[in-house]
Amino acid sequence: MGANGTALQRHRKRWQRAHMVFGESLRSNLPVAETDNVAEDCSVDERLVQCIWFDQLLDTEALVTASGKRLEIIEPGRWNTGRGPDFLDAKVKLAGETLAGDIEIHVRSNGWTAHAHHQDYEYNRVVLHVCLNAHDDRPYEDKQNGERLERLVLGSLLQPDLSTIRRTLNVDDYPYGRPADTGLCHRNLLLLSEERLTRFLETAGRARIEEKVRRYKAQTASADVSQLLYQSVMVGQGYKSNKTLYFLLSKRAPVFEMLDYAADVMPGERRDLYLSILLHVAQLFPSQGDLFDGADDEAREYADHLIRLWKPVRGFYADRIMPPTRRWFSGMRPPGFPGRRLSAVSVLLDRLNNNDSPLFESLSTMVREGVPDGDQPKVWRDFVKECTALLIVEDGSAYFTTHFTLGGKPSRPQALLGEPAARSLFFNVFLPLMILSGGERVQDNAWRVIERFPALPGNSVTEFMQRRLFAECGLEKTLLRRELMQQALFKIFHDCCAGNERTCDSCTFLNPPFAPTG
Repeated sequence: MGANGTALQRHRKRWQRAHMVFGESLRSNLPVAETDNVAEDCSVDERLVQCIWFDQLLDTEALVTASGKRLEIIEPGRWNTGRGPDFLDAKVKLAGETLAGDIEIHVRSNGWTAHAHHQDYEYNRVVLHVCLNAHDDRPYEDKQNGERLERLVLGSLLQPDLSTIRRTLNVDDYPYGRPADTGLCHRNLLLLSEERLTRFLETAGRARIEEKVRRYKAQTASADVSQLLYQSVMVGQGYKSNKTLYFLLSKRAPVFEMLDYAADVMPGERRDLYLSILLHVAQLFPSQGDLFDGADDEAREYADHLIRLWKPVRGFYADRIMPPTRRWFSGMRPPGFPGRRLSAVSVLLDRLNNNDSPLFESLSTMVREGVPDGDQPKVWRDFVKECTALLIVEDGSAYFTTHFTLGGKPSRPQALLGEPAARSLFFNVFLPLMILSGGERVQDNAWRVIERFPALPGNSVTEFMQRRLFAECGLEKTLLRRELMQQALFKIFHDCCAGNERTCDSCTFLNPPFAPTG
């Protein structure tokens, strides 16, 4: 661990130096007036609060404004990716009165005046100011037209708690505004040689991976590597806001307990035991009335099998059953329904704890002993494909391979965890955990795999940053073929653009937070 910690410090210092040097280059080519704005320093990003509001991760029965008025959210509004309030065309019921208009979000309540919304007529349609924390006890804000605006403070209303939300909710899954133009850094990037630009992006990408490893390391204070791996696999099955549900389920049905109970069942039934526990604890197992009205013989037989496996252990989980919620299905198409997702987790758990060839150890051995020599892209693609094949779940005997729900109509066979998801799981979970927990050779080779890993599918952030940094100069087609370079886009975005993506006013390249290092 000592050698690993030294390596992580080295990666972090490289990013700090690269950030500082490039920032100096950028500032030297800008008018002085353009470097005057300093990004607000908050431990919670406003983007996270917007996501919380968008998915209503709140105790909706307890919503009361700062002035004491009962609040009901009828429609949270459309995410605004342009100028103006954060959410448009919302509808709320305030003390029995229905109001239609916009919603503005801040981390702290003083963001309303700090951003001069009280002087901006574009914010006169705002019907609710939502903040995570209040900096004073004032129940209202003032609008430009002289009207008062109700304030809603979310701090004590979150469901689940803020720590769980921060650990599981991926803000990169949510909409981002398209920049009106390229960033101020674009012209400076084009002045760099391709070699220097490549080094800069590699350094940023490594810093992003190092952050993942540090997060895992911090979590080892309350969980061992097996539980971290299980939690990460679970969260990876979620979609946007219901990632928190998968995380909470992994805590209420921890892996060491399920493995203990599995010791008493036949090896071929262990994956079904895991699935039965997860479905019952999550309250996703249908009631017998719902299930047996119209279900076919296959569904009834499988349900009876899962119930039989659950009965001996249900007493251990009696006080940990999760409240029922439709959020398991929020935004889901049928292939992503929780029965299928949890079935995939159950198969992976069975592989992870296979006595003959445990999955994590098998992958670690492949990384330790089978990493290719040289840099030929095809050789590395083949190696990654060989590793991720161990994570693909397309077991034809699994019930949910041909069903979206227990008792539902049969569908054509579909992999429970396909190749794209397996590649993402290998890169984002297994490789960082190898860096954290493996021996020196495994750690070094895991970094080699990360540095040569083919690019994963992009999302709104990578698309945003490609336009901001490269426009259509063509460099992105050659530079972004590796996932490390796409990780660099995430790192630069969150360090420099997040929360201010519509302009470059708060770019930390213009106001670097890093002191020069030797």
